[in-house]
Amino acid sequence: MRLSNGVEIPNIGFGSADMPAETVQPSVLCALRSGCRFIDTAYQYKSESSVGDAVHAFLREGTVSREELFIQTKFYPQMPYGYKDVLAQFAESLKALKLDYVDAYLIHQPVPRYSELEYQSRNVAVWKAMEELYDQGKVRAIGVSNFLERHVMQIEEKCSVRPMIDQLEINPVFQQRGLSQWCKNRGMVVQSWGPLSQGKIRDNEEVAKIAERHHASFAQICLKWNMQMGNIPIWASTDPDHIRSNSELPFTLSDEEMEIIRLCNTNTEHRKTWWYPRQQMY
Repeated sequence: MRLSNGVEIPNIGFGSADMPAETVQPSVLCALRSGCRFIDTAYQYKSESSVGDAVHAFLREGTVSREELFIQTKFYPQMPYGYKDVLAQFAESLKALKLDYVDAYLIHQPVPRYSELEYQSRNVAVWKAMEELYDQGKVRAIGVSNFLERHVMQIEEKCSVRPMIDQLEINPVFQQRGLSQWCKNRGMVVQSWGPLSQGKIRDNEEVAKIAERHHASFAQICLKWNMQMGNIPIWASTDPDHIRSNSELPFTLSDEEMEIIRLCNTNTEHRKTWWYPRQQMY
């Protein structure tokens, strides 16, 4: 897949959120050895140093070059925050990762707590700093995470470089079809976090039949569905067997199977992040 600026991005990624600290490095290294070339982390996860250790250990094995990997991290807005805070936090992230550049840098969330009345101007200031990092070649792409339509448009009104990525929670029970299609129509690549949050999908007999037909796990079905929807799923595991099996998806879901999974959508079983509901007007 290609971003709007022509940069190539792998069609599946391995994440490092919510992992016990001691499991990040071996899990990321296992994912890289299993063929994953896209690693996602964030300042907020406190996993950047372990991710960096795994990446460098893998590069020392000599099977791939740095240019063949896609490493992504995120700016975490915490009050107070603005232009200078982005540059300072990015420098910390780059030092922790022990890299000269990252392939993508995202704003982690649109509305930090206690900034509801001024977040729009702060987001614009953050974006200006990200554009500077992009222009300097310290990041190859810039984007956002958990942004709804209005949040993206508020940045676009003031920006020189439009967001290239929106990372959203997307899985078979929380599909966000309208928002993801809106992003794609604007030339943005959609990444999906939480792609294995399966809710009651395990109780669906039709989905169970799909998994059995393809000799696949429910996790593999969820990942393949996301990919065939045109999204880039970012998943995580600390189990080496799961990491290896989820890195291999040698099957294609039929149109009929995709429709069965589409009907699993409820759009209600997402993590009720406080800034996320559409009815909030900020």
